[in-house]
Amino acid sequence: MGIKHYKFQPNEYVLVMKNGNMVRKGLGLSFFCNTLSTSMSVVPTVSFDTSFTFDDIMTSDFQRINVQGEISYIIRDYEKVAGMIDFSYKNEAGYEIKKTEAKEIMGKRISNLVKTSIAKYVGAQDIKSVIRSQEELASFLSKELTSNEAIKELGLDVITVSVLAVSPQPETKKALEAAVREEILQQQDDAIYKRRNAAIDQERIVRENELDTEIKMAEKEREKEERAIAAEMAVLKAGRERDSEEHVSKMARNSYALEEAEIEGNEIRSKADAQAYANETILKAFSSVDKEILLAILLSGMDSKTMIARAFNSLAENAGKIGNLNISPDLLEALTAREMLAGR
Repeated sequence: MGIKHYKFQPNEYVLVMKNGNMVRKGLGLSFFCNTLSTSMSVVPTVSFDTSFTFDDIMTSDFQRINVQGEISYIIRDYEKVAGMIDFSYKNEAGYEIKKTEAKEIMGKRISNLVKTSIAKYVGAQDIKSVIRSQEELASFLSKELTSNEAIKELGLDVITVSVLAVSPQPETKKALEAAVREEILQQQDDAIYKRRNAAIDQERIVRENELDTEIKMAEKEREKEERAIAAEMAVLKAGRERDSEEHVSKMARNSYALEEAEIEGNEIRSKADAQAYANETILKAFSSVDKEILLAILLSGMDSKTMIARAFNSLAENAGKIGNLNISPDLLEALTAREMLAGR
């Protein structure tokens, strides 16, 4: 043991201490030193990955879930980390063991902080919301850890946070799967119901369109019939008006004829009344004249044939008073011959 040469990698930050004082520090140093009086800490500058699995996180509805994820981080303050975690270097084999132990310590501390943040997020939500919020949980953890003062006090910086799985306990998972299965079946039934309703609605629309078409056709037929009836009524009205005019004209003519007939009847009645009045006057005049005188006046104007007929009529009327009356052919012939001569 004594003077020895050391050469480190560019990704190793070396802190050289001698008699309790910092004598050298930096990345990838190469130097000689006395191993009896010199001590070193070598802090890696590479990033570290640590995974986490928590199965006892409780949701707001008292359901335990399983959260799995991974965190990447780096050492930001080498001297602070070297003062809190053992990165001492004596030889290559012993350093690898120290580095592994230091990595486990840093990962454990970060995992504890991650669990606290996850419990904070999950405890405010129910099981269904938590299961669906994997990406939201990762974003929440990244924000929480990058601003966490405890991590900064360790001299570390969180680079990325990944949430790989958020799953319920097996019993809860079966219950949720059953509920989701029932919901899916219900959605399927609803879809079938909606599809049937849609088919019924389409059929109703088609039927309504058919009915509308039938109604429109019926309305057109009715309008056609109404127009035909209106035309017929117009013809009938024109005929009635024409007949009415003819009837009025005929009535006027009949009225005129009646007026003329009435005038003519009045004239005839006037003439008849005058003739009756004259006859009555004559009869009154003749009523005071002797019957024999009237008979003589009447006979004076008669011809011989009328007078012979009148004589025979008188004989017939007084037949009961006459006993026997013989009228010989000679007498008739003589009367007739006399009448002939008188007619000449």
